[in-house]
Amino acid sequence: IQYATSFGGSSLTIGYLLKNASGADFFDSSASGNSNTMAIKTAVPVGPLSATIAYTSDNTASATNNTFGVSTSMAAGNGTISVAYVSSDNQTADATQASAKYATTSGTASLAVGYSTTDATGSSNTNLMTASISQSVGTGASVFAEFVNREIVYNFSSY
Repeated sequence: IQYATSFGGSSLTIGYLLKNASGADFFDSSASGNSNTMAIKTAVPVGPLSATIAYTSDNTASATNNTFGVSTSMAAGNGTISVAYVSSDNQTADATQASAKYATTSGTASLAVGYSTTDATGSSNTNLMTASISQSVGTGASVFAEFVNREIVYNFSSY
């Protein structure tokens, strides 16, 4: 089941999915083998920004996973800056990720620089820095270069 609407400059989407393994009552999520997922997402204008906020809850017979995320972007200088944050709460492990990216153009070349950090329970933390450039050379062809620096921060308390 999904419902989507918009009002003013905002939008709202709500969804629900039920899997019933026993086949007896499609709306009874308490029976063994059943699982369900609920999600809600909204996009809201906040001054010069447009923020997207989402939440999901996934319930199965063996685990529950709740995820919350928010992202936004805005014009900055000659380009666009984007930031995002996601938090996942699972019965066995939690994880968070934050990221930022700046994208611009110089002449006909596209340039982007980004950074993200991930922190997960029981795992090594990861920091990632990226930079890319893409230049059109005509007739649909492009030259592309990318730099990626991945840093793994070991969590020795989990070993």
